[in-house]
This record gives sequence, C-alpha cells and structure tokens, in this order.
Amino acid sequence: MTTVALVAFICLRICFWLFAPPNPDEAYYWLWGQHLDFSYYDHPPLQSWLQGLITAAFGKSLFTLRSLNVITNGIFFYTYYRILEYLYGDRAKRYIWWVILAIIASPLYSIMLSLAWHDHLAITLSLVGAYLCIRFLDEYLANGKGANWRLYGSAIALALALITKYNSLFMTLGLLMAIATHPQLRKLFGDLRLWLCAVIYAIVFSPVIYWNYSNNFQSFRFYANRSIDTGTPLMRLLEPLGFVGISLLMLSPFVAWLLWKGFFKELPKQKTVYKHIALWTFAVPTVLLMCISLVSTALYYWNIHAYLLLFALLPLAVSSLNDRGTRGQSKIFYAAQGVGLLFTALFVWNSFVFPVSALWGKDGDQDGRMLFGWSEIAAEVQKIANTLPDKPLLITSDYRSAAALAYEMNYPQVTALSKRISQFTIWNLQNATQQTGKSAILISDQWYPLTDDAIAHFEQVKLVSKVAISRFGVDLKTYEIAIGKNYQP
Repeated sequence: MTTVALVAFICLRICFWLFAPPNPDEAYYWLWGQHLDFSYYDHPPLQSWLQGLITAAFGKSLFTLRSLNVITNGIFFYTYYRILEYLYGDRAKRYIWWVILAIIASPLYSIMLSLAWHDHLAITLSLVGAYLCIRFLDEYLANGKGANWRLYGSAIALALALITKYNSLFMTLGLLMAIATHPQLRKLFGDLRLWLCAVIYAIVFSPVIYWNYSNNFQSFRFYANRSIDTGTPLMRLLEPLGFVGISLLMLSPFVAWLLWKGFFKELPKQKTVYKHIALWTFAVPTVLLMCISLVSTALYYWNIHAYLLLFALLPLAVSSLNDRGTRGQSKIFYAAQGVGLLFTALFVWNSFVFPVSALWGKDGDQDGRMLFGWSEIAAEVQKIANTLPDKPLLITSDYRSAAALAYEMNYPQVTALSKRISQFTIWNLQNATQQTGKSAILISDQWYPLTDDAIAHFEQVKLVSKVAISRFGVDLKTYEIAIGKNYQP
C-alpha cells in the first residue's frame, strides 16, 4: 500500500507541474519576476527574484514556472533524511518514506509544495535553518562551543526564508524562545556569535526595509492592518476555535494524530534538544496566530512552519503501532494516505481538467473557474488589439485576471484597475505618465465587473465582445471585453 500510494502521489504531482495552467497567484508572482524590485507589496522578493532568473535563462513554460518547486522539494525531503539520520541512525532509510508520505498526504503541504507560491521556498529554508540550529545547540551543550558554520548557516537560511515570506519569522521566534527557556542554552544571549547572527539577519532583510521605506511602508502596513474585523465579541472569541479546526482539517486529522502520538514517544538519541525545539517552534506561531485571530484574520496556512519539526517524530508513532503487531504502517497511516490521495486527485483534476464545484451552481468557487479559458481570452484580446491604430493598454478588473492574462500572452505590461490594493496599484502609480491618454482594452467578469471608479478613468468605454468559457458543456464564466478611450490615471 505504501509503495502504491507513493507512486500515485508522485504521478499526480508530475501531472500538476507539467499540465495544470498557472493558478492566478502563481502567474502574479511570476509577473513580479518580470518587474524586478527590492521587494513587493504582498510579499518579500526572494521567490520572485529566482522566478525572474529562471525565466530569463530558460524562457516561459509550465516547467520553468514550477522548476524551483522541483529543486526545493528535493532539498526539503533531503533535509528530513538528514534529520532522521541524526535522530535514528540507519533506520532513517526506512523512516524517510513514512515522513514523505505523511507530508504529501497532508492537504496543506500537498498544496504548498506543488504551487509556485512563496511557501515551498520559505518552509524549505526554514527547515534547513532549524536543522542547522539544532545541530549547533546540541554541540554547544556537549562542548560549550558548537560549530560556527552551523550557527551562521542557520542564520542565513532563516533570513532568506524571511525575505521569501513574512510568516517565516515564526520559526526564528520559536527557536529564540526555545533557547531562552533552556537553562544551559540561554547563556547564548551573552555570546557574540548570536548577535552576529542578528546582524546577518538585518543585512539579508535590508532590501525589504529599503523598499518599504521608499513606498510609504505599504507592505508592512498591509499586514499590520489586514482584514481587521469589527465583528461581535462572541464571534471574535469563537474565531480561534475556527482557526484550530480548519488548521487540523488541512493538516489532516490522521497526520495530526500521528504527530501528537510521536511527540510523546522517547527518541533513541537522548542527548538532543530536538523535542524541546520542536515544541517551541510549534507553540509560538500557534499561540500567536490564535491571539491574532481574536482581533483580525489568521489563516491556517500562515502556521505552516509550526509542524515542520514534528514530522521527524512521526516515525515513533508509526513504528510503535507496528510493534504491536498491526499489519503495515497502521490503519491510521493508511487512512492518512487514502484521504490524502483523494484530496490530491481532486486538486489536480480541478486544476486542469474541470472545476467540480461548477456542477453545483453558477456562483461557487470563482477561483477554480478562473483557471480556465485564458487561451480563448488572449486570442480575442489580440484580435481586438489588431484592429486598433495604436498599441493599447491591457487592463483587467482584478489582480488575478491581470496576472493570468499577462502570463498567457507573455506580456508583463498587463495591469489591473481594482478597489483592492495590489502590486499593480504601485506599478500604475509608477507608470502613470507613460499611460496617460492611451486607449485600452478592458477585460472583466461577473465576479469582478468594471467599477464606476475604473470607468471614470476613461473618456469613453464601449463593450465590444463577450467570451463565454465552458468545459464539457458546462458554462464556467463569461468575460466582457471593452475598449476605453483616453485613459487618465
């Protein structure tokens, strides 16, 4: 069962990487790489810097879009093998397959390791940084020194994770809290090397500081003010329960149970702070996000770093179940694989074959419907552009559709006019002079129609075409295409 499940997971992952059209956010982040900058509105820059480098070297394709995922997946699971080898010795050769299966059976990690978002790179760098830190701390407890290269390597990896995605800070805070609460390790706060790590952290993060300083701290303000909710006190008190519930569901209840059981088993390697570190790197982000959920929105995937070190303890639970005489890796582990396979198959099917939710009504799962039809839309846009005397601006009504169209047409100058602030808002401000007075082709849909504010930027807006998108005879969306005259930013 384990081998069959592993082969099935791998085949599904390869199908997604090679055949699924870009998720709109994948296209959005790819687009950042075509407009290199010190940082960006929604996230720090490292993922997009690398995307830009890969695209410049190898061109635009689905493979190059997700080739960084292939690399990070390899480093991610190799790091787990090194952790397991450190904790269990030769048994790592067996245990690594259990850990890989548990991770890819988790909906949270299945999604984030597949999509060309920031998360796959952020969690890989965080795991590498945490592993190097643990090895250093164990050496420090053993000989009072510890290898400098491990400590500084950990600092560099964690800093790179932070300039990939802001929530990577949780891993660093968890490690610092683990050091602060350990009677022998807290002496490190008087060690010059730890403060040199802080300098490394600041230097690596400086491009993000510079970008925010140059752009009125827009990115920091976005996260500080994100989704502030003024709901009733009762609703806010229930919000942490909702956060925990959806987190368990997306981690997988079966995987969560195995992680819980594994944490309370004894490690064969006694002289290690691994479990102490794993506890704090789980507790710090989880508690902080539950507190945040009381006053704002806390999304389940922000807590993706919390479970990373716990996965290396899962073999303790699985092997103990085997020792009791159960056949295979236990019914719980089989259940995790089965549910994970079902989720992954649906995810891949929805991504490039057909959005299943479209069968249940016209208004459901607009994100899923948006994956389809961009080749038809691009063809119609190009046809209309060819009829105009001058090269028009290409403008959509939302950042998702702008990014999807830009990727499909391989034209990074597509932009968006929307009430929602995004990276396009900043680019529009920067390009206002060049865009003034031009004609534009405007693309919108029922989910994000052209607003009165958007229309007010033009002297005249005229609807010229509609593109209906369907799959297997089921209508998914209809896009409206208009021509706007004399754009005034």
